[in-house]
Amino acid sequence: MPIQLNGINRAEVLQYLGWRGSEIPPEVGAQLDACLAETVQLAAPRMVWRVFDREAVPEGLLLGEDVHALLAESRRCVLLAATLGGGVENAIRRAQVRDMTRALILDCCGSAAIEAVCDAAEQEILAALGEGAFLTDRFSPGYGDLPLSVQPRFLETLDTARRIGLTLTSTGIMTPRKSVTAVLGVAASPQSKRFRGCAYCSMFETCTFRKVGKTCGKIS
Repeated sequence: MPIQLNGINRAEVLQYLGWRGSEIPPEVGAQLDACLAETVQLAAPRMVWRVFDREAVPEGLLLGEDVHALLAESRRCVLLAATLGGGVENAIRRAQVRDMTRALILDCCGSAAIEAVCDAAEQEILAALGEGAFLTDRFSPGYGDLPLSVQPRFLETLDTARRIGLTLTSTGIMTPRKSVTAVLGVAASPQSKRFRGCAYCSMFETCTFRKVGKTCGKIS
């Protein structure tokens, strides 16, 4: 189903870009604002989710100790998939031919945008679940000890190819690339944030900070 992207956190994009509190030159700020506006214009966010009793989750999806720790207080869980669609990805590819700086900014805008879409999806899920339901952190294949090998079954279970146009390449990369899959627990009481560190971040595979041996400072 479609989901609204109301805006992108500019400060979050700056963090992804590695900007650390120094003054932003006017020309850089103008380029950033233009990329933010373009990302919002081109994005066609969609999501699909299903609620399962834990015992009814398809076999082979909830692997590893970390996801079971996440769901320790949850009798139900949600499987979520969300994507920005192909428009943003195509814009990034076009920019890579002519202007790598602009391509990098667009890429970071897309990363912040898909996180915003997932945040909005959580609010829709909570509204549908009703009063007294609380969600855990999002936990994606590739985080901690939940292997990426579950991704094909995850997408098959949610029928993402048909419902939101999200598929996997032969090498296991999601396409469109600005997409997220995640497990969330549904609990009867507020859940603390259990997981911290780069290995549990949804940007783990593409983070520009990690490529240069740094962290964003948002998690510790």
